[in-house]
Amino acid sequence: MSHRHTLTERVQFADTDMAGIVHFSNFFRYMERVEHDFFRSLELSIREDPAKIPAEECVGWPRVHASCDYKAPLFFEEQFTMELLVEEVRTKTVRYLIRFWKLTGELCAEGRIIAACVRRDAATGKMKAVEIPARCLAKIEVAPAELLAVASAPSR
Repeated sequence: MSHRHTLTERVQFADTDMAGIVHFSNFFRYMERVEHDFFRSLELSIREDPAKIPAEECVGWPRVHASCDYKAPLFFEEQFTMELLVEEVRTKTVRYLIRFWKLTGELCAEGRIIAACVRRDAATGKMKAVEIPARCLAKIEVAPAELLAVASAPSR
């Protein structure tokens, strides 16, 4: 089971504003990127393939909440680490805490995403919240309280 995942990247020019600082909106793209990488590391996907899993068992993970607090800027070409922590698992949702770290150990931003587990209703075609499948729950666990509480740079 896993409760933590990290991904290190470099700021691309397209992610920055005219001052060469990462535009605030790109942190939301980064949060999604580390979440997708987390799922791949667990051999899961946020968009399951009906060719691999029976269609009636396929689920998706749309966001029902996203927020981000900014602490320090990230600049063009700067490397940074995204640290995803599973903050809470409920029957139909997962809440992530995502921290952004400069390689110096300085905290740049802290974001949260709540993703709902959904399945397309065969009759209406609409998405409906469903219980997280046991095959997913078996791979995800809540991070220890000390990891969630303390904002210190992750060890690699």
